[in-house]
Amino acid sequence: MRFPLALGLSVVVVTASTGRAQTVTPGVTTLADAVRLATTIGPAAQTAVGRRHELVGRARTDAQRPNPLVELRRENEGAPIPYDDFAQVTLPLSLTGRRGALQSALVATRTQATADSLETLRAAGFAAARAWWMAWASASEARIAVAQAALYDQLAALDSVRAREGELAEATALRMRLEAQRSRHQAAQTQAAAAQARAHLAALIGESDPRRLTLAEGIAPLTPLPAVDSALALAAATRLDLAMARAAVAIAEGRRSAERRAVLPDVALVGGYKGTAGFETSLFGLTLTAPLLNTNAGNRERTAGEWLRAEAERRAMELRVSTEVHAALEAARAIDAGTRDFDARFVERADLVAAAAQAAYQEGAASLVELVDAFRAAAEARTAQVRGTLDRALARLDLRRAIGASALETP
Repeated sequence: MRFPLALGLSVVVVTASTGRAQTVTPGVTTLADAVRLATTIGPAAQTAVGRRHELVGRARTDAQRPNPLVELRRENEGAPIPYDDFAQVTLPLSLTGRRGALQSALVATRTQATADSLETLRAAGFAAARAWWMAWASASEARIAVAQAALYDQLAALDSVRAREGELAEATALRMRLEAQRSRHQAAQTQAAAAQARAHLAALIGESDPRRLTLAEGIAPLTPLPAVDSALALAAATRLDLAMARAAVAIAEGRRSAERRAVLPDVALVGGYKGTAGFETSLFGLTLTAPLLNTNAGNRERTAGEWLRAEAERRAMELRVSTEVHAALEAARAIDAGTRDFDARFVERADLVAAAAQAAYQEGAASLVELVDAFRAAAEARTAQVRGTLDRALARLDLRRAIGASALETP
């Protein structure tokens, strides 16, 4: 008895096209959807706003103007002599330039806070994009493993029938049943991994139930890579973390200048009214804080150290940007070269090998080990195609982040 059996793995189609856009159907979450949701309604959106208010609020506290001091006072109340009334206003004057230096630091803080807020959103977009690709790859590998398990189950059932009819050794049929059981366990593992990856993506985009997520097909285009010089220039102009490091230097310089100016005495103008013994008079004067015992040496030393650290961190960030661009370009080139042949023809050839081994096995011309190896090679070829698509996508994602582009732009 012969039982025709179609190759079950062919029902799993993994698209790795280089020229088509994502096919969008209702209820399907595309890569663009994931990035948009993560940067608009995800937790990162609120975090970005909060961080900006926090940074700017602290700087405004340091740079704000002092309030005038109003004093209303009566002396000699209840005494046998006439009482005196006083109305006095003390107005602090900013003559040292310290507040101007702090205002300069505030301007730089606003720049830093804006860059920090945008970087928070940008990081959330990249995290969502990476999570989307990981969820897509996990789901694709789970479909491959489930199809592989279904194929082994079908083969095991057919071999059991053949063994009962005497066409196949019982040991061979038992081996196929064991292989089917192993394949089912592997399918369960990949399904569990897919569920975890989908849950991670759902948390990033503000979705409380990961089961409602249905991912679109992943497309990883092989676009031309930029030249090193243009990539470095773009990174230097658009990297937000580098802009934050430069703003930190300006902030530290403003604060250092403010503490240097704090050595000069603070001056306040005093004016008011005095009523005594039926006479009304005016009063005026100046108050100042003489820096005799406290010359603000501690704050001057602290801000000098903060400036040195900020400048060092700026230099370190410039080096980091340069090395990240070089590494991302090199990695993208290596991944492109290593996955260039992972196309539909690659999978078709593996399927042909598996189909030939299946036909030979049913005719008795191939052993069970050869059949299992051929099926495993076909499944691994499909898995390699998925991982190749994932590697290309993540390499392009790392490159976009290194040069300062958004998660959806292509360098």
